[in-house]
Amino acid sequence: LQALPPLVAEFPTLRVLLFGKGPEAASLEGSIAAAGLNDRVLLCGFRSDLPDLMPCLDLLVHPATMEGLGVSLLQASSAGVPVIASQVGGIPEAVREGVNGLLFPPGDVQALGAAIGRLLRDPELARRLGRGGRVLMSAEFSIPAMVEGNLAVYRELAPSIRAEAPHD
Repeated sequence: LQALPPLVAEFPTLRVLLFGKGPEAASLEGSIAAAGLNDRVLLCGFRSDLPDLMPCLDLLVHPATMEGLGVSLLQASSAGVPVIASQVGGIPEAVREGVNGLLFPPGDVQALGAAIGRLLRDPELARRLGRGGRVLMSAEFSIPAMVEGNLAVYRELAPSIRAEAPHD
């Protein structure tokens, strides 16, 4: 929310959808109202149809300060939506700088705003990152790719497991 005022000034048609549900909803509503962003920001809550909505988004912005991998990041990339996310936890596994999105340091409001502005100003870059997301998800996060990755780990470990096994 802190990154939005200059972006709203530059992009008068900008709309932000916040997905999810939690104990901070009332606080978020207050912050949105206090910043005068009621007409720009919509709290959508939990949506079971997010995979259907994802392709309709121009960007997915994920400014988490803690995160494992982030299923929504994988969903966005699979849908061809460019991602802007903080460099925490497993996020850099799912979001590759310049491949399917842009990364910024966690908590850096200026860097977040700059990344959003960059993709809003450069739709061709956003399209390229969206295409890159589809390729990345197919190559590394599809079911066949994940199965092959697990098999590779097992193949690597198998010789040492056999060597350690008790002999008859």
